[in-house]
Amino acid sequence: MKKKIFFCLPLLLLVTAVMYAQTTSLPGLLKDGLTSFERGNYREALLQFRDLILDSTLERYHGDAYYWIGRSHLALKDVEKAGQNFDFFLVQYPKHRLSSDASYQKGRILYLQKEYEKAIRQLYSYIEDYPSHEYRPNAYFWIAESFYSLGHLNKAEALYDLIINEFPRSFKVESAGYRKSLIDLKMREQELLRLLKISHEEYLKALEEFQQREKEYEQAIKSYQRRIAGSDDEGEIKLIDEMNSEITDCKQRVSSLQEELEAEKDKVSQLREELKNASKPSAATPRTIPDMGETDKTDQLLNLKNSAINLKMFYIEWLQKNREDDS
Repeated sequence: MKKKIFFCLPLLLLVTAVMYAQTTSLPGLLKDGLTSFERGNYREALLQFRDLILDSTLERYHGDAYYWIGRSHLALKDVEKAGQNFDFFLVQYPKHRLSSDASYQKGRILYLQKEYEKAIRQLYSYIEDYPSHEYRPNAYFWIAESFYSLGHLNKAEALYDLIINEFPRSFKVESAGYRKSLIDLKMREQELLRLLKISHEEYLKALEEFQQREKEYEQAIKSYQRRIAGSDDEGEIKLIDEMNSEITDCKQRVSSLQEELEAEKDKVSQLREELKNASKPSAATPRTIPDMGETDKTDQLLNLKNSAINLKMFYIEWLQKNREDDS
């Protein structure tokens, strides 16, 4: 904050000094209006500038009056009237010495009116027409703000970088740096949303597939157990014991897979919590975005589950085939 004040104070003193230097040869109404404006008495300044316009003998200063009426309305936050006066000024006095300032103020007013695309065009036109004007870094800032409001974060970030790197003494540098941090946060939030969607969809797909295959597996086991329940063959009984052991092992693996799927569900919940926290700016170092290895882990779990089920189905089909051959 001190840095900002350090840069703004000399500029303010310079503008004030120039203003007073210029007023020495100005008519009384314009002097009084500028003095009131500089003191913050904007309503009084409006009356004085309007009185000047009503004086036909001071026609050569009417352009100045319209410009400062626009500035006074802007200072009073009456954006609509300020825009109307600057529009009139730019049309009627295109060669006026204050037309460059008015062109910049018009772009700023369009931004305040949330006419972001129009503001971008107006401010780029101002930069092109007056490449060396003092408000150039400010114009880039309001263009960046317009892009930011439209959701074009990459374009906005590029302009914030331009302000920081090319206009390091501008009082907009601090604001540009803050906006950059917000853009980083928004991009992180978008990445978390993407990961959340992927994790949630994969979890639902894995769960649905698992439940379907588990149902088929259990039905096959029940059918198999019914067919071998009355067998007296010693070799077949031994095979049954081995198969029962395999069944127990597969059930344990199924249980393990269920736990892994629940863990995936917990990760989805964690991502939701990450997303909720992402909306709160913090000075701390941003937390690392979850690694995309979660998708590979889900695939590994599904492959392990499929292997277990396929192995069991192989034993069931083999036994059924041998019983048919024996019969």
